[in-house]
Amino acid sequence: MELEWLVDVDGGGTGERSRAGLTESVSLLARRAGARLAGDSLVSLEPGGQLELSTRPAGSLSACVDRAASDLATLRALATAQGLVLRGAGLDDRPPRLRIAHPRYLALDQYYRQVGGQGRALLCSTASVQINVDAGDHSSGWRGRNRRWALVNVLGPVFMAMFANSPTNVRGRQVRSGRQVLRLATDPARSGPLPPSDDPRSLWAEHALGTRVVAVRSLEDGAWEVPCGRLTLRRWLRGGGPRPVQASDVRAHLKSLVTPVRACGHLELRMIDAQGGDDWVVPLAVVAVLLDDAQSSDAVWRLLGASAVASGRTGWRRAAETGLSDPALAMVARTVMHIALEGLPRLGVPSWALDAVERYADAYTLRGLSPADRRPAGSAAVA
Repeated sequence: MELEWLVDVDGGGTGERSRAGLTESVSLLARRAGARLAGDSLVSLEPGGQLELSTRPAGSLSACVDRAASDLATLRALATAQGLVLRGAGLDDRPPRLRIAHPRYLALDQYYRQVGGQGRALLCSTASVQINVDAGDHSSGWRGRNRRWALVNVLGPVFMAMFANSPTNVRGRQVRSGRQVLRLATDPARSGPLPPSDDPRSLWAEHALGTRVVAVRSLEDGAWEVPCGRLTLRRWLRGGGPRPVQASDVRAHLKSLVTPVRACGHLELRMIDAQGGDDWVVPLAVVAVLLDDAQSSDAVWRLLGASAVASGRTGWRRAAETGLSDPALAMVARTVMHIALEGLPRLGVPSWALDAVERYADAYTLRGLSPADRRPAGSAAVA
């Protein structure tokens, strides 16, 4: 899993004065943490100075939870020692500022200015819980690739609503997941959901070939340049680019595709907002049990099948806007949570993590609420 955190100065306000030197402090924190994490997680920086903790692949939910919890405790202790606070929220209410001047981030910023929207806010002001699961095998059952792809996509809007944690105002109306509304509105061809398909491998290949290339890296000096016009990967492969395509170009292009469910050899779930405190463990446990426990997976597949409760781009956006105030989403979310709670003891999870899921269910999901409903728009919970 990948845990992203907004970072602030301990006790600081929301003004720029409280953020003076923040980039250097966060960079120092990342370097110190990288050498001290017993679970061997990776620590990296996002364009706006968000901190990301990425665990190594684990063979079980319990192992993943233990590694993440141990390394996060170390990271938090180091942050406290430097006077920093990790905030668990999906959207920063402060003006976006590009703090990490990596050439690729600069190119992304330039690209998003070309396509309009609020690309800089997407790069610099968002944080998520990203959960990575096996893509599956060739079988037709719950382990099968096609069903796992369909299941995570049909569950995506439900997860988005359940874990909405970035309340904000959009055109005078409060939405529960401002982060997801922002993502879905910024370059929809790159960040929007894909249509249902019985052949996800072909679907993903077609999506990758037909999506515009963000930037081309110079082979001479390594600089990234945003190409003029609509250069898709397909057109580049057919000779329409500034130079022949290399394997590294394809890898960079695939990394730029940020659909809610991304195919990376595994499946990466990107629709879940960052959570406050230790509630990051809740979406991790829920996703794991619904994908990797046979009974739970079969139960949720019978519940939803191939027909999403919120289908198409409009449905995904509605889920981001309404959260569980949508009665249909709330009803499905309650059933999904009951299935997860029943299956978690079979999958094996530390007792504190199971307690966290039960508390979260009682406080939010079973009441038809998400964390966004307990916070004013524009606020962020402290981790």
